[in-house]
Amino acid sequence: MIVPILVTLLSILFILMWVWILVIFIENMKLKKEIDELVNQPLTMEQKAELDNLQLDLDTNAYRARKTKRVVLFFAFLFVASAIGLIWANARFSLYTYDGLLENLKLTMMIIILFFTPAYIGLELISNTQGASGDIARRLRLTEELKPGEEVEV
Repeated sequence: MIVPILVTLLSILFILMWVWILVIFIENMKLKKEIDELVNQPLTMEQKAELDNLQLDLDTNAYRARKTKRVVLFFAFLFVASAIGLIWANARFSLYTYDGLLENLKLTMMIIILFFTPAYIGLELISNTQGASGDIARRLRLTEELKPGEEVEV
């Protein structure tokens, strides 16, 4: 009775988390596209304010992803600790047969491999956008320093 409920809850959690990761990743792509469009042209004061807001949104998403990575790591640690606790309890109290213990460990490891590892990788990709503001500021400086008709040596 407990296993189907647990699998259902984990499936819902898995779907919700991946939808959130994909939404924030797509939002970051849209923000980067808008920023690239703004950076590649001379800016008015309103456009500079809009660029600052877009950079802030990008950095906010990176900050959220960095904080969420800690939560994912915490729950992954809990699952590994529960697997170790299950092995210890079985050795001490003989709670499960060998096959039952093996099935529980397989389920625990499958959850870690299918759920936590890809989630951490996705969040790592999102949180690495935090350096985008510095890159944008550098690109803006280059566009401001150039005069019309000048060339840049790369």
